[in-house]
Amino acid sequence: MAKKYLMVITHSDDNQDRANGAVGMAVSLLSEGADLALFFVFEGAKMARIGVAETIEGEHMAPVRDLFPLLLEAELPMFVCSACVKKYNIPENKIVTGVKIATLPTVTAEMVDRETIMF
Repeated sequence: MAKKYLMVITHSDDNQDRANGAVGMAVSLLSEGADLALFFVFEGAKMARIGVAETIEGEHMAPVRDLFPLLLEAELPMFVCSACVKKYNIPENKIVTGVKIATLPTVTAEMVDRETIMF
């Protein structure tokens, strides 16, 4: 049985190294066969907006524009904080396909059976 993780991504364009590192780690976990879910919260919620992931490039790493499509192709559960969607004025029709707007109880339910990784 694959290990189950929930990765909480808390950065995007505000800290490109951390955001890029999180996406790189997520892709690595998938390549190892992990059962992965993602939660975009705080500044990380911006990454759920169409076009933002493509602008993130950390130093000495494969850029997010090359890695993010691998996460989308995997069709893993991905959630963005509903309060953050409001805070950062992200219209529902501008959210990346496959990312669901979620309340904390929804994310908490995902956490119960998964190890949580904060990034």
